[in-house]
Amino acid sequence: MSERDFRDVRVRVAENRFISGKLWFMRLEPLGSVPKPKAGQFLMLEVSSTYDPMGRRAFAIADYDDKSLWIYYDVVGRGTGLMSLFREGKEVRAFLPLGKGLFNYEGDRHLLIGGGVGLAGLTLLGKELRTLGKEVVFVYGAKSKEHLGMLEWLKREGFEYILYTDDGSVGRRGYVVEALRDFGKDWQISACGPYPMLKALYSQAKKTGHRLYLSLESRMACGWGVCLGCVIKSSEGKFLRVCYEGPVFNAESVRL
Repeated sequence: MSERDFRDVRVRVAENRFISGKLWFMRLEPLGSVPKPKAGQFLMLEVSSTYDPMGRRAFAIADYDDKSLWIYYDVVGRGTGLMSLFREGKEVRAFLPLGKGLFNYEGDRHLLIGGGVGLAGLTLLGKELRTLGKEVVFVYGAKSKEHLGMLEWLKREGFEYILYTDDGSVGRRGYVVEALRDFGKDWQISACGPYPMLKALYSQAKKTGHRLYLSLESRMACGWGVCLGCVIKSSEGKFLRVCYEGPVFNAESVRL
């Protein structure tokens, strides 16, 4: 990837708030021009100006407006813990937008399946598909009601959605993979979430005949294909970089 494909810019924290469970929302204002992000692309955010912790963290660009970019993140370690302390007006650096492997827009019906914070990898896709006149249904699953923090976004945007929780605290009790039984194979599926969920979806899609595209989550150090820290194997045994050849892949092309 050439430097022309993305920018290293300073961004200002315009909003940073806790939602529920482990989920936080952050709105960032770039202090300079950046290319318009596409569904599936992500950014690498600086979480510390020191080496503790080292490196930037990858987050899907969930949405944007004329002035800002939106990300959702779970607080799971030191880096995201530091992010939760960012106050309005703080300035940090970010690489954006990153990712060359993006979603497929073919077909008129699209089922978007997100697990937990993985839904943030699909929200911009939903808006783009709707603009194209496609039929869109979201399937959103998590452990319990408190971990469905992005429900407010779905309601505000007016999308049709189906909820699943492991404990049945809201929506259907069970797992998102079960939704495939209710939709014919003319529905194309795009999914983002934990690897076990994606593996289960791939197994089910092979039985039902659905076309499936996966936006993969992976730990990244650079974000543009140099460090080789986020590689996965292709179905042919070659190594693919999630940050560069992805993050979106046809499920048939990778080994999870």
